[in-house]
Amino acid sequence: MISLFQIGSPKSTTLPFTSIFIILFSICAIYVTVENVWAVSPETSLYSDQIEIRNSAYQEKEKRLKIKISSTKNEDEKKSLLLQLQLLNKLNEIQSVPAKPKNNSVISSFPSSWEQFEQFLERYISIKKESKQSVESFENTTKQQQTIYSQLLALAEDDPDQHILQLQHAYQARKSNYQSGVNEKLTTSLKTLKEKFPLLVEQLHMSKQTIDEQKNNLQQAKENQDATLDQQTLALAANEVLIQEQESLLSGYLGQDLNEADQKRMHYNQLKLLELQVRKIITTAQLFESEIHVYEEQQQLYWYQLLGEEENYYRLTDVSGDMNHNIVRLRKEVSQLPPLLHGHETQLSTLRGGNALIGPKAQELVEILEKEIQTTGTQLSAILKRVSITEHKGRLLEKAINFKQSSLTSMVTKTREATGDVVEKIMTIMTYPLLSYNGMTLSLLLFIEVLLLLILSIAINKLYGHFVARIGVQRNWSERTVHLIQATGKYPFIFVVAMVILSIIGVNTSSLALVAGALSVGIGFGMQTIASNLVSGIILLFDKSIRPGDFISLGDGTGAGGFRGNVVQMNTRATVLRTNDNINIIIPNADLIASKVVNWTYGDDKVRFRIPFSIAYGSDIDNVKRLIEEALVDLAVTLSHPAPQIWMTEHDSSSLNFVAAIWVQGEAARQPARTTDTALTTIYNTLTTHNIEIPFQQMDFRFRDSEVEQSVEAKKIIEKLKQQIRCEYATPSV
Repeated sequence: MISLFQIGSPKSTTLPFTSIFIILFSICAIYVTVENVWAVSPETSLYSDQIEIRNSAYQEKEKRLKIKISSTKNEDEKKSLLLQLQLLNKLNEIQSVPAKPKNNSVISSFPSSWEQFEQFLERYISIKKESKQSVESFENTTKQQQTIYSQLLALAEDDPDQHILQLQHAYQARKSNYQSGVNEKLTTSLKTLKEKFPLLVEQLHMSKQTIDEQKNNLQQAKENQDATLDQQTLALAANEVLIQEQESLLSGYLGQDLNEADQKRMHYNQLKLLELQVRKIITTAQLFESEIHVYEEQQQLYWYQLLGEEENYYRLTDVSGDMNHNIVRLRKEVSQLPPLLHGHETQLSTLRGGNALIGPKAQELVEILEKEIQTTGTQLSAILKRVSITEHKGRLLEKAINFKQSSLTSMVTKTREATGDVVEKIMTIMTYPLLSYNGMTLSLLLFIEVLLLLILSIAINKLYGHFVARIGVQRNWSERTVHLIQATGKYPFIFVVAMVILSIIGVNTSSLALVAGALSVGIGFGMQTIASNLVSGIILLFDKSIRPGDFISLGDGTGAGGFRGNVVQMNTRATVLRTNDNINIIIPNADLIASKVVNWTYGDDKVRFRIPFSIAYGSDIDNVKRLIEEALVDLAVTLSHPAPQIWMTEHDSSSLNFVAAIWVQGEAARQPARTTDTALTTIYNTLTTHNIEIPFQQMDFRFRDSEVEQSVEAKKIIEKLKQQIRCEYATPSV
């Protein structure tokens, strides 16, 4: 034996596991026995399947109740007995055998017309609805029966409440048995109709003339719907304006101390607002009614085409599937109106009752609203019923199409329908609102649309830039022309894309004028510099005074004390200047507009450089000009036409000053420091080779001896200072 636990010391007596199990089993047995002794068991004779036993139990129960009612003097007990008698009569009213399902007459012969076939469809739909409702009723009855049974087990035999629970339990049991029989008959009837359905679809044939007539009916229904849509849309728009005006009028009463006359006016205006809201529902209901009428005619045409041996089942599946989706959508929209109408009815009851101050006009308006709400409620119920029947007929149409198709095409159709359902579920998830603000709703689908539009726009912009650049290479366009064409197409395209994205998000682009006005105020106070650069960039873009590829300098025009380089990029805010040191300088466009800019390549890239040099007095001037001119002509950077020119510019104190004027082009013009270095080096080498003296400044210093006799040491020091000064000031000038 396995010991479960020990009591006391290890030497204590152990309690085996088998003994524990026997004890627990004995306790449960005793509990069940006691419960069976005290608990109340249901009286099965009250809901027996045998009619004789059940009727005998009813009669005996009724006899005992009547004797007790006549003999008792306790009012509470008498009320309980009367209640039991009522329950017994209600229990006796339940039929023993379930009746046949409504509209379940079996068609003896195949239908010869659409009317007979439509009656069959309506019976099919009716029995299917009854079957669904019957199953729900059976489930509810079974749950109530279980609840009452649990309550009976908790009562003692002498408890007076158990008599009422006995009858209630019997009633639920009889009702459950009856409902079970109804379910069985409905299931059998539905099975029979399902078996008969494909035979009827195969048997009935619609003529081409009938199909053409139905097409005309559908066309007429669509024309009527268009007319109704135009008329009711205008009515809805006008009604919406009136609602807003009425709400604004009522908002004026808020926070006001109103007298009795003002309270009556406010109350009347509240009723007027309620009338406008009810009229909005009425107009919407009329739109829905015309729409469901079109769907009914359209569905009937599809039935005619199917029963007329329509061969293009793919097309019929697509159009009927689209119609069924629209009907489901319409049912959801229509089902939203009854709760809204009920809310208006509750509001009307509040405005009509209590301490409301109602005048004659308000009373008349209340009566009108009551009639309109009642009529609209009936109309909405009828529309919902029509939508529900049309939805069921649409599902039957899909089944009928599958019956008509071969096994292969039916499989393809079912696959397409399954795919369509998956797509519909995905679209439901994609369109689920993640964020709503001020009438704008952000969903995953909207986010993806905007993202794809941005990616597509960037790709188109890049392709446009490459296309223009390629055309420019083929046609030898200048860099500035290519940039101008790219910018001309780029910025309008960005503006259009921005407007499209705003409209997709739900922003009213017509209100951008207000934004522009507010933006102009902001520009006036804090965005002057940005606006100035933006406007300057637009001016430079179309002015063409500075273009990409130009070589410019800022400052004194030579690059000293300023910036000098190639214009590599022109944006709306700033221009990028790249120097010959490969340093990019970002210059605000406003500075380019306001300051002096030297454009070395504005007309063309041919530039004349002036190279200064000097020779000593006594040199052969004509020989010097000839030598220097010949040397400069041989340079690779110098143009031969126009030829270099040598001009004397000044008779200086220690030299003759000249300027060598040379013309350069292309890279030589864009690299002035290198070009100047090349020219000066050539001039220096030429003068040195031909022993032409290049003057430089010289200074002589004389020290007068003092009349005072100087020592030998003092003379030595003075002599050293003279030599040092001569060395320092005797260097040639550059």
